[in-house]
Amino acid sequence: MESNTEHMAIFLGGFLIYIVAMIWIGIHFSRGKSSGKDYITGGNSLSFMLIFGTMGATLIGTGSSIGATANGFKFGWGGAAYGLGAAIGVFCLAWLAWHTKLRQKNFVTMAEEAQFHYNGSMAVKYLMAIMIYVVEIIWLGNHINGGATYLSFVSGIDLFWAKVLTVLGFGIYVIIGGYLAVVWTDTIQLILLLLGFIVITVIAIPMAGGWEAMETAIIEGGHAGNLSFYGVDTMGMMALVSLIFSIFIPCFGTPTYRIRVYTAKDSKSAIKGLSLSGAMLFGFSFLPAIIGMAAYTVAVHSGADYVVNNPDFAFTYIATVLLGPVLGLLFLIAGLSATMSSASSDAIAGVGVLVQDIYPMITGKELSSKAAGYVSRLLTIMTLVLAFIACLFAKDVMSYITNVIGSIIPGVSVAMVFGALYKKASWQSGVAAIVSGLLFGVSFLAIDSFNAYIKEVFSGPAIPATIVAVVCALVVALVTGKEKLSEQERLNIVYASRGKTHE
Repeated sequence: MESNTEHMAIFLGGFLIYIVAMIWIGIHFSRGKSSGKDYITGGNSLSFMLIFGTMGATLIGTGSSIGATANGFKFGWGGAAYGLGAAIGVFCLAWLAWHTKLRQKNFVTMAEEAQFHYNGSMAVKYLMAIMIYVVEIIWLGNHINGGATYLSFVSGIDLFWAKVLTVLGFGIYVIIGGYLAVVWTDTIQLILLLLGFIVITVIAIPMAGGWEAMETAIIEGGHAGNLSFYGVDTMGMMALVSLIFSIFIPCFGTPTYRIRVYTAKDSKSAIKGLSLSGAMLFGFSFLPAIIGMAAYTVAVHSGADYVVNNPDFAFTYIATVLLGPVLGLLFLIAGLSATMSSASSDAIAGVGVLVQDIYPMITGKELSSKAAGYVSRLLTIMTLVLAFIACLFAKDVMSYITNVIGSIIPGVSVAMVFGALYKKASWQSGVAAIVSGLLFGVSFLAIDSFNAYIKEVFSGPAIPATIVAVVCALVVALVTGKEKLSEQERLNIVYASRGKTHE
């Protein structure tokens, strides 16, 4: 791999200044609200604008920056498919939160919500808690891998050490300031990444010789299908649908999305924040696709084979090779903002599950308010270490998302939606959805022949895994289903399972 290190000192210096600024922002705005349970909830008082800021920054993460730019490089308008899938998913989640009056129920974690949907079942709560934590480790590993790709390309350092630096970069302000630090740094990072992508998109098109030159290069390169609707002529309809669905379905099973509802000051703020962030993401999704196509044009014209052969470097290729130090630094900071904002959100959501659900499950008691902040910080360190280990096995960004995440999360997502919408969903049906989805995903990842068959027929595991989970949940519900307890009875069980009376 080649890289341009002419401006290495500027990039690395800018990165360090950026990290110090994020740490200061995190500490400053979390002051007084990072002790006890506030470490994982921020006081449950987030305004509409903070919900929009943190949710928007989380949505524009590794997949919608590195991954989408790489897909734009390979598939043209197909690079916008990631944003389309996530936007649809967030709109549907906002509707579900409104329909079920989710914010009014004062849940702290997704496992508590699942417990409520399934008649107060502790079995569902504990199984969901374990699955959610695994999901967060997987997502967090993906974001670390994405951020490290930037640093490795810019500095020329080994990818392993780039991953270490990335973890330290966002881990420090998360450990110190907790959830509120994440929210405020997310909001600042959203501004930076939007500004960076807009500016670079405006510059990238003329840099590539204009839109006509980009179209010509793509067509002459034998990729005319990249210019079709979402690149469908190149990707194929099934592959496109599978990619969109693999991003859509996790929106219902990813804790970082639901935690925005739980921690909003009221339902209106939560729904507006989710909806606006989904609309923002849809508009944003076309920018990395355009940047990817511009990078392809320039790379082909300049003979940059190392980028042509590894499109994951398209993003950093523009920052380090094509732009000057100032714009290159802006672009690099935009990309790092995207990955680190998502990573910090996943880290704190994972810790919330450990503190609120898994710790009581193991010890039989709830953490005291005095101990919660201290223990939460230790658990944050543990979570970051586990995610770092997971990211060592990650290769390119989009295959990680579509294969690993697309195979593990569908069962969890189905369980959350099925329990919320089907009145006779039994706890057994919730377990069936989670377990069947997990078994399908593990089989996909572990059995080569099964993996090849699913990819050939469905272009990925997300669609068939979801179908299996839905069918299993429905069949089991029909056999075991009964009328649920009243809403208040179920809420009382959830509150009592925390080990204290709800206030």
